[in-house]
Amino acid sequence: MKKITILILLVFLGKAVMAGPLQAKADAAYNAGKYKDAVVLYKKAALDGENRAICYFNCANAYFQLDSLPQCVVYYKAALNFAPDFFRGHLNLAIVYFTLEDIGECIASLSRALELKPDDDKALLIQAVCFRKAGAIPDAVVAFERLAAQYPDKDESYIALAEMYRDLDDNETAIAWLMKYPDAGENEIYVDYMLSDMYEQDNNFERALYYVKRTLEKEPQNRSLYYRICILLEKTGNDLVALEEARKGIELFPDFGDLAVFGGNIAVKYEKLDVAQRLYTIADQAGNPYGIVGLENVRKMRLGRVASEE
Repeated sequence: MKKITILILLVFLGKAVMAGPLQAKADAAYNAGKYKDAVVLYKKAALDGENRAICYFNCANAYFQLDSLPQCVVYYKAALNFAPDFFRGHLNLAIVYFTLEDIGECIASLSRALELKPDDDKALLIQAVCFRKAGAIPDAVVAFERLAAQYPDKDESYIALAEMYRDLDDNETAIAWLMKYPDAGENEIYVDYMLSDMYEQDNNFERALYYVKRTLEKEPQNRSLYYRICILLEKTGNDLVALEEARKGIELFPDFGDLAVFGGNIAVKYEKLDVAQRLYTIADQAGNPYGIVGLENVRKMRLGRVASEE
């Protein structure tokens, strides 16, 4: 399962205002992917007095494309010297600090950006993530709750809040946030897996089983989910159903040694020795060391049966 990631793009301003001749050439070089040429041209344009804030801003963007982050900081700040109320300048500067993992400077830049545009979704999201990275969980919770209230269709907030409350051992609140997850969210698989995990922690195995089965519907090739379903079935007291599910899983994934051992152990528990032998053999062939141990136990049990019959 993969945690949600945040992708935030820098904003390029190419025709925001009437461009001078050098800026126009720089914009063309930037759009053609010739970032080194763009840097040279933007600097010349700025020195010639052409839209200095925009030229330095786009020069910083070009440096970002060249992975020259310290230079990005220099030129975003240069742009802001000429346009201190330039929202995109503060936001892009914050993104660079975020990329550099300089959380303190990132939060400072975001504070200025949010003074200019208090409801910008990108700025609010980065701010919330920064609070969380800094370990300021109460501030992060407030920030993500604000984001969820203002932008209910964005899914990042619900997952982040659920993860934080789960880490605080408050599964009830974490589950409540996941239940609000928007239908159009792109991380439904991760949400279902989290719900399954937290319900299992709360010993609500039936609900845990329900959500792991939902996860399996979306990820039928994720063989670890078959094992998890079998474990949960065993925890609900449905051993023989778990055994049948293990056998189905082995049909799909013949080299799944762990699942074969699991099924073999249940088969032994109910003295289904032929079934156990087949499953342990599969496990042994898959390289699972417990396969040979299981086969030896089956052999001893058979010998015990013979001895008791004599």
